[in-house]
Amino acid sequence: MGPVPLRKVASLGAAAVLLIVLAGCEPIINAPPGGGQVVQATFTIGPFNLAPEGQAGSESEAAQANVPRPTGAFGIKTMNFDIVDAAGAPVPHSAVHLHHVLLMDNARRDPLCNRAQRFAGSGSERTPISLPGPYAYMVGASDRWDALWHVMNTSDTARQVYIQYTIGYQPGATAQNTRAVTPFFLDITGCGNSVYDVPGDGGPGSVFTSTRSWTVPWNGYLVAAGGHLHGGGIDITLRNNANGEACTMVAHYEHSHGDAPGEITRCTFHTRVLQGQSFSIISRYDNSIPHQDVMGIVLAYAWQGTQ
Repeated sequence: MGPVPLRKVASLGAAAVLLIVLAGCEPIINAPPGGGQVVQATFTIGPFNLAPEGQAGSESEAAQANVPRPTGAFGIKTMNFDIVDAAGAPVPHSAVHLHHVLLMDNARRDPLCNRAQRFAGSGSERTPISLPGPYAYMVGASDRWDALWHVMNTSDTARQVYIQYTIGYQPGATAQNTRAVTPFFLDITGCGNSVYDVPGDGGPGSVFTSTRSWTVPWNGYLVAAGGHLHGGGIDITLRNNANGEACTMVAHYEHSHGDAPGEITRCTFHTRVLQGQSFSIISRYDNSIPHQDVMGIVLAYAWQGTQ
């Protein structure tokens, strides 16, 4: 699915039905020219030699420092993740499950938590990263990238697979021609380990809702966001509590392993945020049966500055 525009979201009655009304985005004005030509490059982490499902060694859950990246300084415009075999061919979601992969820039700090900056990632839904107009995630020539991941064999045969990520980047991006975004890793658990449980005690049609709020640290513009949910996830919303504007990222379950989302709609917008405003993420899961170790995460990108 394509991008979902900024929306106003209101809750109606006990069933928490969502009434969605479109809200406009602010135009980009006084924009610098941007970083020029976008170059594509593909890298892998692995190999992972996975035993058949249910056997010892069927999963890889680990971390690695200094994973591959383009050389020099540049600005990232797009990123896509997948699971591939040794020939580079995509592996079906039904055969190997990408629980999650996360990339961190060790030269930068998370604006909300005391850790390296988490700037890109994916799960089963493979949500792409795309930054519009003059916006890019800037990378220094000496920045080290680290990664953590969880990959699971869900087939009855042993498999050798890799995590693949394709980057669209601008070697010509500089602080003078590009608006550098800051990634905000917004997690329902705050700065915790990201997992929580859905009790499943609400009966047929019931919904389990979790919320976490943050305060905007500076004035700027929110430009893009992507969501991450696990099996049973319905949607996850990024909401400006100051004015009610929000964007809801909806889970879809086609072409996926088991009950894990195969796709989640993403958000692209251009809306002003002010220092001190409260923002929330609201994740919703089916509560008719238990779901263990789920996640509710939004990775949002914002530029610090004024028009």
